[in-house]
Amino acid sequence: MIKAVVCFIAFASLPALAAQPSFTGIDYSGQYQCTGVDSHIGEFQGSVDMKLKPEQSTGGYGAYRFTLTLADKSFYDGFAAAHGKSLAIYFAHSNPNLKDYGVGIAKVMTDADGKTSFTKYYYGPEYEGGGHGMETCIRQ
Repeated sequence: MIKAVVCFIAFASLPALAAQPSFTGIDYSGQYQCTGVDSHIGEFQGSVDMKLKPEQSTGGYGAYRFTLTLADKSFYDGFAAAHGKSLAIYFAHSNPNLKDYGVGIAKVMTDADGKTSFTKYYYGPEYEGGGHGMETCIRQ
């Protein structure tokens, strides 16, 4: 009985977990048309869909589902984290046997016409011995 009282007092004296603040950052959700150059395949085109996950976003930090579909219908699933005008992105090809996955870092820009885009450098450690590339995506 004494142990139960001690445990109760210990838990009761812990500070209450504060609720996470609502997302106040910039929402980069949308569909983007992309062009890029990959160290293995050369030039490519595709589209990116990004969708904010508000339940995982807080303050100025955004969490996103990230998908990339190339013109040849290759599909990459992933996620992104955003802060300000920076994105960190993880992606993986739908066929895990290819070992075609990687991480990217992107800078988000808005042009004079209000069009949002990002330019991403990415690195894939295992696909065909490792590779990298650059990609520019413009929100539609």
